[in-house]
Amino acid sequence: MNVVAALVLAQDSTNPILPKTNELIVGIIAFVVLFLVLRRVALPRANQVLEERTENIEGKLEHAERERQQAEELLRQYRQRLATAEEEAQRIIDESRANAERLRRDLMAKAEQEADRVINQGREAIRGERDRAVRELRTEVGSLAVELATRVVGDSLDRDRQLRLIDRYIEQLGDHAQAGAMTGRREDGSGAAE
Repeated sequence: MNVVAALVLAQDSTNPILPKTNELIVGIIAFVVLFLVLRRVALPRANQVLEERTENIEGKLEHAERERQQAEELLRQYRQRLATAEEEAQRIIDESRANAERLRRDLMAKAEQEADRVINQGREAIRGERDRAVRELRTEVGSLAVELATRVVGDSLDRDRQLRLIDRYIEQLGDHAQAGAMTGRREDGSGAAE
């Protein structure tokens, strides 16, 4: 009704700003037709484009959110792997230290055993040389004793008497040698440990 009232007012007055009634009616009809055409053709297409654009933006946002979550998961996995690698490295270092300490102890024990073996071999060699020297000395002393006894007695002794005399003299020397060896051990601090 407002439109009709505007038309009536337009006819009654001769206002230069208002269009003529027939022009006004044609303009209103054209506007309504244009509005209806736009509403049926252009507005659905605009709504469809708007919906597609909204869906596209929402899809991109969802994709970005999934990628952010994947990045966070990768970061968590990286940190977990890094912590695992650090633990493994520490375990390897600790194991290497333990192996090195065990190897050092083994080498020290082997070195001590080798030193003990060399010392024992040296002691055995010394005992052997001492025994050999004692035997040589006994033989030589026995020969000297027989020669001396022969000179003292003035005649040669028979073989049995020589052997008895040598054996007795060697026993006496052995008793003196053992007494001297025991005294020497006490003096150098080795005692009866050998």
